[in-house]
Amino acid sequence: MTENQNSSRLEWSPGLTHRTNSPVSKLVKEWQLISSRRKEVDVVNSWRLPGGEVENLDQVLVRAGFNTARDDSQGDGYLWLLVKHASQDELAARIVLQRILPPLVAIARRRGQILDGGIDAAIAEVLPTAWTVIRQYPWHRRPNKVASNLVLDSEYFAFVQANRTKKVKVFSVEPKLLSEIVAEPENDEVIQEISLESLISVAISQGIQSRHVDVLRAVASGKTAAAIAKQYGIAERTARAWRATAISELRERTRCVA
Repeated sequence: MTENQNSSRLEWSPGLTHRTNSPVSKLVKEWQLISSRRKEVDVVNSWRLPGGEVENLDQVLVRAGFNTARDDSQGDGYLWLLVKHASQDELAARIVLQRILPPLVAIARRRGQILDGGIDAAIAEVLPTAWTVIRQYPWHRRPNKVASNLVLDSEYFAFVQANRTKKVKVFSVEPKLLSEIVAEPENDEVIQEISLESLISVAISQGIQSRHVDVLRAVASGKTAAAIAKQYGIAERTARAWRATAISELRERTRCVA
């Protein structure tokens, strides 16, 4: 499928959605609205991406590898540029989400067969997770196979890691600690559902310092500043400073969770 064949509008398969009012249907309808709207097209053209100006956002999807060969290195490179913009620009993130929407729906259908709540529950998990993955993608460290990485990461964080968190004992972290990181949790159940370890996993993917990870896990396991100070052979005041710095970096690395 060439760009010329898609220079007007992409045809979104009816099989992509399972009912007209689903989140996926709403995304497709939203895309049909914005894909040729001058405001969004002008913003994309201001990025000066390879290939020159576009007439609509469907052309952007094709250039980013939508419905092209799996080994489309040119499309992968173009998608990488979009993901770079996505870390700071919501329109870029929205384009990337549309680019990987079909495989995300395929994941939801497969996971929905074994998930309580079926495909609706699976879609409710994978779409917001994909958005987070897109906005936080470490583009500087993972420049290749971008589409595959985004899809695999979305499935992992939505279903695999979440399932592991439910199976293992949740850290005995004080609600106060997580409330310093997660903005205004509604109740303690929400705090425990989020779990410090899941936040740390996201922060690790974003390059948080390893020492800060160790300090956070020590605090989560119930160690006091005195115990941490003894473990590292430092003053208790220094241990408290390490703790504050670690929490601050964790909050920064996982800011989209807050």
